[in-house]
Amino acid sequence: MTDNEAGARCADILHNCQYANIATCADNQPWNTPATAVPDHELDFYWSSWTQAVHSQNIDANPLAFLTFYDSTRARGTNNRRCLYLRCEAAVVTAEAAARKAHGLIYPDQPVELGDFLDAGLKRFYRARPVQAWINVLSESELRPDTVKMRTEVALEQIKAAL
Repeated sequence: MTDNEAGARCADILHNCQYANIATCADNQPWNTPATAVPDHELDFYWSSWTQAVHSQNIDANPLAFLTFYDSTRARGTNNRRCLYLRCEAAVVTAEAAARKAHGLIYPDQPVELGDFLDAGLKRFYRARPVQAWINVLSESELRPDTVKMRTEVALEQIKAAL
């Protein structure tokens, strides 16, 4: 698979999988939560959540996050090139302009009161910025005794170019 093909495959996964698993950790307690996460053209991912959710509190304490996108409807053992792994730095969105951007991505045709997501509001928009990406290149059924790795790194610029 060429770099361009890998980037295109990652973009295809993102176009077809709107839900991410967002893994966070604080105080040595890992947490994983499903959420609708939408990328912008710079490959920053946005989602909304309650401020008191475990993953929201974890991000406040530790900005490291790991997102995965995959097709959960596929047949078992057929995930070759169908899962995107993203190591990210996450943060709460606090600026009104960034909150408007997040709203436009997550709720494109729905009115939302931005005050609910800022200052004293109970919810927030969050942003995860990838620092490294991988795509799986083998399915479990394809493992052999000489298998060295099941994933290959994909340049973030290749994914951005394909979005």
